[in-house]
Amino acid sequence: MKQHFIFFTILTLYCLSADAQTTDTNNKSQREFKNQGEQEDYWAEELFETKYSKKHFDKFKGNIVLNGDGFIFGDKTFVIINTSKELKAIFSIGIFYSNIITGDTKSVVKSQAELDTLSAEQKVFYNMTRTDSLTISDFKELKFLTKSPKYKRFKFWLWQKGFANPTACFIELINESATDKTDLPNFILGASLSFFHEGWIGI
Repeated sequence: MKQHFIFFTILTLYCLSADAQTTDTNNKSQREFKNQGEQEDYWAEELFETKYSKKHFDKFKGNIVLNGDGFIFGDKTFVIINTSKELKAIFSIGIFYSNIITGDTKSVVKSQAELDTLSAEQKVFYNMTRTDSLTISDFKELKFLTKSPKYKRFKFWLWQKGFANPTACFIELINESATDKTDLPNFILGASLSFFHEGWIGI
């Protein structure tokens, strides 16, 4: 039942993403974009205007194990690529971690022998619902959406097994002690997560 819920949630997100992009394309006569990056910046701005709701997320309470590009949070792993060392601190100190995306579901990893017993369709479904390993790439700050030194907003691409295309995701960090003189490492050190939202699927 839980796997079916995850599947339909993913399907719904994809449909909503496709509808949003179609609507934006239909409105293109009202606003022209020079390139895909400019259009995605516009979508990001719209997302924060329409979906933003401030919330407090606790930091990860367990041990965080670093393994190359992997950050292991219990039974789940984030693989972080194409991201600066400074921004990887968001993961290494537990501000953002796997359960924020997957919830508290327990990862069930099948052995090769178990996989060999599955049909092609079952293997696809299994990969689509896996939560044990997610990849994050191109994590970057959206400086054009930052209007106060006390918060910073970021975008990244989330890659899930079983999907050819990534999902654009957005977070906000808040550091009430930060000022205009606070550099990024110190901002992150004193920050907490205040917003997370999945956006559109990259095409």
